[in-house]
Amino acid sequence: MKDGVRSAGLGERVRVNKSGCLEQCEHGPTVVVYPEEVWYGFVKPEDVKEIVSEHLVNGRPVERLRLPESCLNTQSCPHRPPPPKP
Repeated sequence: MKDGVRSAGLGERVRVNKSGCLEQCEHGPTVVVYPEEVWYGFVKPEDVKEIVSEHLVNGRPVERLRLPESCLNTQSCPHRPPPPKP
């Protein structure tokens, strides 16, 4: 992602940080873009170019990767495994 941002000439405007836990493990590799607070889930290396070109360069979130608001930090997300039975 850092290379993609640099290649797109966004190095002065966009910062890419590695983070610790975003508490979204059920969504696989996750990317969040601020200040819009757009969350992407199940991101694969081949998706990075599209996120950079469409969202970061052109301001259009990549809807096919976007996590619905109903999946963020909620127990009702369909991707979350059910709690263990007692």
